[in-house]
Amino acid sequence: MEALDRSQKVEYLFVGSGEPFEGILHVDPEAVSRFRRAPFIVRNRFLWQPQAVELAARGQLDAIIFLGNPNFISTWVAAWIARRRSIPVLFWEHGWRRREGRIKSKLRLLFFALADRVLVYAPRAKHLGVAAGYPEDRIDVVYNSLDYAASDRLYSLISSGELSDVDPDSFFDEPGRPIIICTARLTSACRFDLLLEAVDILRAQGTRCNVLLVGDGPMALALRELAAARSLPVHFLGACYDERILSQLLYRSTVTVSPGKVGLTAMHSLMYGTPVITHDNDDEQMPEVEAIREGVTGARFKQNDPQSLANVICSWIRPDVDRKSVRSHCREEIAARWCPEVQAKLIESAILKVLSHGQA
Repeated sequence: MEALDRSQKVEYLFVGSGEPFEGILHVDPEAVSRFRRAPFIVRNRFLWQPQAVELAARGQLDAIIFLGNPNFISTWVAAWIARRRSIPVLFWEHGWRRREGRIKSKLRLLFFALADRVLVYAPRAKHLGVAAGYPEDRIDVVYNSLDYAASDRLYSLISSGELSDVDPDSFFDEPGRPIIICTARLTSACRFDLLLEAVDILRAQGTRCNVLLVGDGPMALALRELAAARSLPVHFLGACYDERILSQLLYRSTVTVSPGKVGLTAMHSLMYGTPVITHDNDDEQMPEVEAIREGVTGARFKQNDPQSLANVICSWIRPDVDRKSVRSHCREEIAARWCPEVQAKLIESAILKVLSHGQA
């Protein structure tokens, strides 16, 4: 939002509830120059945002970007009104994550037909959208990002030795081994049981490593019991939201492993130069998985296969891996595509295209 707000070509009005929702904190409305509060009503899985409809009907706007979520019933209405007023409409959404059934696919196409352009997170979403029948020239890939500037400042402090008060090696009885880290909620979908099984396989093969899990969740107790039963070196740090601590943990770990789907965890890890391993089934992945370039910024293993995961981990924790080169590749990937400034420019470009009927 702050990167968009710095645009010299587009003046943005940001519209949101201003309140947390389902455990997700709301951005500070004061972070941008123009913010309007627009509460929404929730009934079952559907949402209604009255001010969105009002803005579409009466707002003096050149274009509107909506969250491309069909469960926002108000968006169906507001987008239709905006189009009737000749106000271009853009939807910003994950987009297509997998091939969909006939009914769901037709419903999505019907909804997305209300938009002049659709902004999606990654190239695969565009490919799937075109395959589903949506016009290729109306889909723009805008990627995703975290706070790159803040992370870059911390990275500089860590790499220069000015920030060195957190050392993940200190959590383990046998420091000096490669550290496998993951920062995520401990849920069944994350499949950390698979990671522990892979680490057990590696130990049986003579390759030892330490595991650091940063997060809490419903699987915490079961994972602790599994680690204890197999006498595996796993440290459960619990939930942590302090970026100063997280940055050092990620920087000083060898590899991030997310056995289930991976999303912003990949962004977070690559920012600090740590490669990412996750499974190979794109239909059950998040868009951010596309930041993982095989053998460059990480790798993929055969989904649900602990031996495959063990093999891939082993290839990344070998002592002959050029850690400096890997770190550089990881950060280059984020800087090139997955940072706020890049996102803002791509979104700005899409807006200018729609205002000039695709000619910009």
